[in-house]
Amino acid sequence: MGRALPVTTARSRLRLVEPGDLPEIRAYRQLPEVARFLGHPPLGEQEARELVAGWVEDTTAVTVVAEHAGRVVGDVRLRFRPSAAVPPATTTAVEASLGYAFHPDVGGQGLATECVRAVVELARGPGAARRITARVFAPAERSTRLLARLGFTRDGVDRQAVLSPDGAEWWDDELWSRLGE
Repeated sequence: MGRALPVTTARSRLRLVEPGDLPEIRAYRQLPEVARFLGHPPLGEQEARELVAGWVEDTTAVTVVAEHAGRVVGDVRLRFRPSAAVPPATTTAVEASLGYAFHPDVGGQGLATECVRAVVELARGPGAARRITARVFAPAERSTRLLARLGFTRDGVDRQAVLSPDGAEWWDDELWSRLGE
């Protein structure tokens, strides 16, 4: 999939993440309102450096940054894995897990939907992922609406699975998926 990049959408340019993207990625991943639903606290300098370095080196995933108006405003990540089979069956099929984060400055404009859609479509191209999954904490309603717009189906809920960052409530963890066509 990485060979198909960069890709231009109506309002953005999608390309593979590079070490030089660190300052712009940290700019939004250090914000509490962004980190709240990502499963990690707001990133400091060292944590952001480790995150981006890990993305660049990871051969099991593709991490794409979204450039808009001359700056990186989001990231979309697909981690690939072999599909499961019960022996004696075997398969060469592949699945992917989806994750994304965008700067709040571009929120509510449909840019995240546009960018995630483009990455999902790339993953469904030749040698496609058979299934793409995403896990979303139930209070992340904007994220669940984005997935629904892109044709994902909510497959199930792991009830009260995760304690919220402030320790005040237990969140449901939803599993969403989209099958290849």
